[in-house]
This record gives sequence, C-alpha cells and structure tokens, in this order.
Amino acid sequence: MRHVVHSTLLGLLLVGCTNDPIYLPSPQGIEAGGRDAMDELVEGRASIQIPVNTETMKDAVDRMRRQALIDPATVIPYVAVDDLEVSVEWTIKNNDPMMPGNARIQLNGANQFFEYDPALVVLSADDEAPPSPGLQGDIPLDIPAGGTLSGVFREDELREASIDLDMITRGLVNPFRATLVVDKNRTEFEEQTALTYDMDGEPLPQMGTGVIFPRETFAQMLRIDLVFKPDRPMVLEYTVRVRDVRGEIVHDLAMAAFTDPVGMGELEPFMPAPFEVAPPAPMPPAN
Repeated sequence: MRHVVHSTLLGLLLVGCTNDPIYLPSPQGIEAGGRDAMDELVEGRASIQIPVNTETMKDAVDRMRRQALIDPATVIPYVAVDDLEVSVEWTIKNNDPMMPGNARIQLNGANQFFEYDPALVVLSADDEAPPSPGLQGDIPLDIPAGGTLSGVFREDELREASIDLDMITRGLVNPFRATLVVDKNRTEFEEQTALTYDMDGEPLPQMGTGVIFPRETFAQMLRIDLVFKPDRPMVLEYTVRVRDVRGEIVHDLAMAAFTDPVGMGELEPFMPAPFEVAPPAPMPPAN
C-alpha cells in the first residue's frame, strides 16, 4: 500500500490524473563562475533523482513475461522510455551588474543501469582531441548584465538523452555517433563491439554484434545531472518536471520521499554503475 499524504496542501498539489505534471525543484541554486587558486573558472554541478516507487509484484511478473519473449541479453528495465515524460525548466541569473556574460548548461544523467559523465569517457589518447559530448545542451547562452535568462530542456530532448544514454552504455555506441543522430523516435538499436584503438590510441570503427535492443528495453533516465559553466559569477536555478505516463511510478511524496521515514522504504533502490572508457596509452616511437 502506498504512503498516504496527510497534508491538505500537498494532497491538492499531487492528487489528480497520473499524467498531470509533478514538479521536483532544485534544493538550492548552482553557483559557479568564480575563479580557483589557479585562476581557472569554477564549474557548478548538481543532480536530481526522480523518486521512483518500489516495483510491484504485478509489474515484475509482467516484465518477466515480456522479457521471456525477447533476447535475454536485452533486459527490460523497470522504468522504460515512454513510461515517464521529463523536462527541465531553468533560469540563469548574472550576478555581475555591469557586464553581460556567457554560460553553458550541459545535461547528463543516469538510468537504473549506468550513469554517464563525459569526463569519464576518454575516446582518444590525444590531449588535443575534443572531449566526449554531453547528452544535451552545452550551447552558449548570452546573459545580460544583472539580468536573467530562462529556458527549458523539452520532453523530446530528455527522451533523446535517455535513449542516447542507453545506447552509449549498454549498446557501447560511440558517444559522438549517439548524440549527433536524432534517436528520439528510434524503435531499436544494435549493440556494438567494444571500442578498440590503433597504435596512436585513436578509436577504430565498430561493428554490430547482432544483439538488438527493441524500444521496450530502452531505459528511462531517472537522475538528471547538470553541469553549469558560466564565464563570470552566476546562479542557475532549475526544476525537473515529470509526467508519470504509466502511472504509480513516481512516489506520492515527490522529493519529500527521500527524507520521510516511510517514504524512504518505498523507494526503488538506485545504484547505477559509472560508465568509463579510456584508450590505451599510445605506443612509443620505434628507435
């Protein structure tokens, strides 16, 4: 039995159609844009995990039944893409009253299997090679002096990010390939061979393994990670907006479930593994 919300106000906010949006505000703004001891700009990072109910026996049995009909190598997740629709609303405040500035917001995250941080995915031994891409964002934004700028990562962009995350991690698809192609309407993807490298530490072309992931196996992103990169002191505030399309996935208490004694016991354990890639060191030149 699900936890009962006794607060009248909270009940008014949360009761309704399961497709009504649930808002998960950031606990505090992300402050960034200062300088460290080496005079390097300081980035800001923050995460919000979607509070997901423990899987019911009925859902588990149904998932196992569907799993038996496909390749056992392609596990159906508890929360799949299309079970939730997620967006992120954000506002940047430029704290400099005299000078306009520039900022970027990079969006990454985690599903129930893996978490993706581009800093842990090094695809080339060349120090001058471009860094691995984030899943969304990283676009220059102009912020007026002392002003604000608001925007949103849309539901279709978060759906794209969820699919790319699964393709990169479980499917071993090169992150550049995954993020440069529009995948939000994809019905399947093929697992790739593990990355191999030439003598200079550069990635070689991959091949398909024949293992196919149909759309019902695509894992939904359940944790949103934001990297805030302004060129002067600024603050980023954000709210994650979730529509529970399947119903009964998101806990009734929303973010309060993480601190409520009963609510904590009703949350699905969430322990994604870090996804890491590192090429071998390049071979020294022959004498």
